[in-house]
Amino acid sequence: MIDTGSASSLLSPQVAQQFYPSYIREDAFQIHSVHATTQHSESVTIPISQIFGRPDIKQKHFLFDFNPKYDGLIGIDFLRSINACLDFGKNLLITEKAIVPIYFECDEIKRRKPVFQMNLQPRTEQIIQIPVDKDVTEGILHHQKFDAAEIPASYVTVKDKKATTTIINPTDQELTFTLFKPLEINTVNTYEFNPQPPLCPIHPNIDEILKDNLYNLRLKHMNTEEKYVIWKLCHAYRDIFHTGRLPLTFNNQIKHQIRTKDENPTFTKSYRYPEVHKEEVRKQIYSMLGQGIIQPSISPWSSPIWIVDKKMDASKEKKWRLVVDYRKLNEKTIDDKYPLPNINDILDKLGKSMYFTTLDLASGFHQVEMHPDDIEKTAFSTENGHYEFLRMPFGLKNAPATFQRVMDNILRGIQNEKCLVYLDDIIIFSTSLEEHISRLKEVFERLRKANFKIQLDKSEFLRKEVAYLGHVITPEGVKPNPDKIKAVMNYPLPKTQKEIKGFLGLLGYYRKFVPKFAQLTKPLTKCLKKNAKITHDQQFITTFETCKKILINHPILQYPDFSRPFILTTDASNVALGAVLSQGQLGEDKPIAYASRTLNETEQKYSTIEKELLAIVWATKHFRPYLYGRKFTIYTDHRPLQWLFSLKEPNSKLVRWRLKLEEYDYDIVYKKGKFNTNADALSRIQIYPLDIDAQSIAVQPDETQD
Repeated sequence: MIDTGSASSLLSPQVAQQFYPSYIREDAFQIHSVHATTQHSESVTIPISQIFGRPDIKQKHFLFDFNPKYDGLIGIDFLRSINACLDFGKNLLITEKAIVPIYFECDEIKRRKPVFQMNLQPRTEQIIQIPVDKDVTEGILHHQKFDAAEIPASYVTVKDKKATTTIINPTDQELTFTLFKPLEINTVNTYEFNPQPPLCPIHPNIDEILKDNLYNLRLKHMNTEEKYVIWKLCHAYRDIFHTGRLPLTFNNQIKHQIRTKDENPTFTKSYRYPEVHKEEVRKQIYSMLGQGIIQPSISPWSSPIWIVDKKMDASKEKKWRLVVDYRKLNEKTIDDKYPLPNINDILDKLGKSMYFTTLDLASGFHQVEMHPDDIEKTAFSTENGHYEFLRMPFGLKNAPATFQRVMDNILRGIQNEKCLVYLDDIIIFSTSLEEHISRLKEVFERLRKANFKIQLDKSEFLRKEVAYLGHVITPEGVKPNPDKIKAVMNYPLPKTQKEIKGFLGLLGYYRKFVPKFAQLTKPLTKCLKKNAKITHDQQFITTFETCKKILINHPILQYPDFSRPFILTTDASNVALGAVLSQGQLGEDKPIAYASRTLNETEQKYSTIEKELLAIVWATKHFRPYLYGRKFTIYTDHRPLQWLFSLKEPNSKLVRWRLKLEEYDYDIVYKKGKFNTNADALSRIQIYPLDIDAQSIAVQPDETQD
């Protein structure tokens, strides 16, 4: 084939292998087609055929897969090297030493009629209905570029062989987009319950993506047999593991409802967000549109959005989450009283198991469908338009209760016997490898039938010890997580009167639970006298270490009671953050866990209100296993924080942090500093690394009582 529009000559790899097997493959190149597609290619330099009368000349050909009816393509570089001339009147290729007849496939020019055409305004994105090649109801369109316009990869719905998707014109000029043949659409099969896999048939391209996803399995801690059985099982059920390259599926057995006290729409003016986030908002909107998570809206309800950073994953890439501020909607939403599991009961069932697997559901809430009557209430506005959720969004007041109801329904009959579930955390436990694989297979079957997807890179398989719901689960039993006492264990030896006062403030908060408190702490309190010299003698050090031990053992440190509300007390100083999770009446509450961390150089420059809010955001995340899905109270000694939570447009940093708290159900209460000594003390220490043996910190009977 001759193509005078091609800069290079091409050769089929099959022809090269058949006729030129001994020729050396040269460096790889990128071949760009007129359709803006790119293919990596090697090249081979071969003699020009005797047909053209120049066997002495060698010509470079790029190896390229194209129409199988042709062996190769003669480009301008080839024609120039043999001084060729094309005679279009006589259909001849003429060189200095040969005349070769040629046949033009375009002898009879036929006018092609476009199947779709439209004008695209500069720098715009438009929703379109575009022809596709299959009469299906849904499917996947791959990313395609047409000159400057492009259609992003998306999961689409199809009606009358037309898919609803978006097209983008990123240029500053108006474009005319013309399509001469329908776009190719890949279908996605649904999976029926089948007690005996193998995997149901799926499109081969999708299957390759699912196979690639299995490389996210963490197997290093397993022996050879364990690796084999887990890989085999996950390979058979590879369709239940979510990959960002394919759309997120959903379950519609139970739909989320938003029951409000009245039907008067809530409306909050949109927040102004930084210019650097506008592109991220646009990307996420089109991604959710493509996956069917949201749709354009004409709802009178409206909540503002913001962008917050996500925890960095294994890719080390900065990622963001679009958050909707549903505070006004939540205020008029009627509570859903569906009970959440008692974590103590869950932990009791895990004793003496040998294997543990924890499964993390991919964007769990987005796998639950919204009730049609309440979709309009989820509406939110951006600069690019007004949208509403078809799937359950994050930040709704009763979303945790609905999700627990969905999971209870999916795992009914095997829950509490073969697996346990708390919201989006599933744990499978067993006493043998054979039993574990059997239970894991049964859970996989339930999730497949429910159309639920697992986030593979956040799941752990066949662990002998695993952190779950704030505890460390081992074959020897449940142990407290070392993190919850690290803040106290790391408390440095006080060197000044101010540091001694801080430590005594922490200890004194719980003095009513410490027999003979004054006598016990006398070696420390005597150092507070005027002009007293602080000497780190044996008595001082022994007293200090004994007091720390009291703080991390019974009767001070308690196991949580999930039938009672939690108290989270936070504080921030110029150098650190401190927090205490407790239960009981204020002033008589007992600690469940302590936490603290130092501020980095940037954080130390924050204003006071920023540091105090940072302490709350950090502490709620740290104690998430205890707080998420339950009502709790936050106590702070910084009164302006109460004002901040009613402010509509504080600075962007405070907005981001405040919106990170939207998924929690809490009240914030001011607490005078003199009653906040427990968290205050932890916020005024520098934290140093300390290795702690989990076994050594288990709650023991208090050894200080007489």
